[in-house]
Order: sequence, then C-alpha cells, then structure tokens
Amino acid sequence: MISSNPNVSSPNVSSPDISPTRNVASIRRFAFLALIGEGVFAAVVLLFHLIRPEYDIVTRFISEYAVSDPLIAGIAFAGLGLGGMALAKALTQALAKEHRSQIGLLLLWIFGVCGVGVGLFPADEFPTVNPPSWHGIIHAFFGVIGFFCFSLGSLLVSFRLRQAPLWRKDAALLTALAGLCLIFFFMFYGGLPVVGLIERIYAALIVAWIGVVSWRLISRTPPSGAEQA
Repeated sequence: MISSNPNVSSPNVSSPDISPTRNVASIRRFAFLALIGEGVFAAVVLLFHLIRPEYDIVTRFISEYAVSDPLIAGIAFAGLGLGGMALAKALTQALAKEHRSQIGLLLLWIFGVCGVGVGLFPADEFPTVNPPSWHGIIHAFFGVIGFFCFSLGSLLVSFRLRQAPLWRKDAALLTALAGLCLIFFFMFYGGLPVVGLIERIYAALIVAWIGVVSWRLISRTPPSGAEQA
C-alpha cells in the first residue's frame, strides 16, 4: 500500500522515468561503488605520472605501467572495470524499462568484464617486446573490445536518457562526453604518434561520464523516504 501521508510521495507517481521496482539502497550502493572504482583508477594513474616519469605521457600507453608495477596497475584497471559493472547494475535498477538502452547497458557490462581482464593480464612494454607475449595479446584483445563497448554503450545509454524527464538536462552533457569517447577510440587506435596523450584524454572522458552518471544516481535516490511499502 502507498503511504497516506500527503507529504510523502511515491517515486512511481512523481518520477515516471524511474523503475517502479527499484531498490534505493541498492542503487546508491552500486553508484558509490562505481565512483570508488573510477576514483581508484584515476588516482593510480595520476600517481604513476609522479613516480614513473620515465614513461612519457605523450607517447607511452597507460598499460605499460604494468611492466614495472603489475600489481598496482592491475588494481587500477580492475577498479575501472568493476566500476563500469557497478554502474550498469545501478542504471538497470534505477531506470524504467522504457528509458533503458538494453544494448547500451549490455555493452557497459562487457566493458566492465574487459576492464578486469586488462588488469589480470598485464601489457608488454611497447615496442620492446616483439612479438608480444601471450598475456600481452590477451591484454590487447580485452582493451580494444572493452574500449569500443564503452564508447558505443555510453552513447546509446545517453541517447535513451534524453527521453527520461529527470535526465534531460544531463543527457546533452553525457551525449557529448560519449560522442567524444567514440571519436577518441578511433584516434587511439589510429596509430598517431601522440598515442599516450590521446589515451589519457580518452580515459579522462570515460571517468567523467561514469562519474557524472554515478553522482546523478546518488543525488536522485535519497537514502530515506524513497520507497513506500
């Protein structure tokens, strides 16, 4: 039954773009996990810039930090992947079915799995190791699949969010970030000499998109009075 208190409104009535079966505590928990995962990734990469200056940020891949610090780099990429999966779960629970991009959410899940895979299988030092090792090949495979899935998936999710009243103001920003992600994906794999700089900008765009969506989910699902029995 819906509470008879006139000061408490049901989210199903006031927010038609929110799933009627949502679990507020679960949404907030997964959104927080997404923020934590992306924060760990961003913090570790920034730390590497300070402690490993021998890796030129303009020409060297982020993955190459795993050559000298495989455990820390693995944790960073695992955080990125787990954060992506947590966000996909939060969005699935938070959005009404008609405002979900099922393909987009599936692609975010694949991105998350690939992110963990990138962390588990360290990259080779490029171009020193040629031919690449078996774990370097797996790393590269997970990388290209994961990045592509995020770029396309985030764009599909952003387009669908334009139809949700509570998300319309954010959808333009999210669509722009996702569109840039798709552009930078092709730039990243385009063989440009500044590949390291491109990858870092690309990673910042990914973290920004996940961060905005996660924060909006948290701010729109207050911890109390959100669900009525």
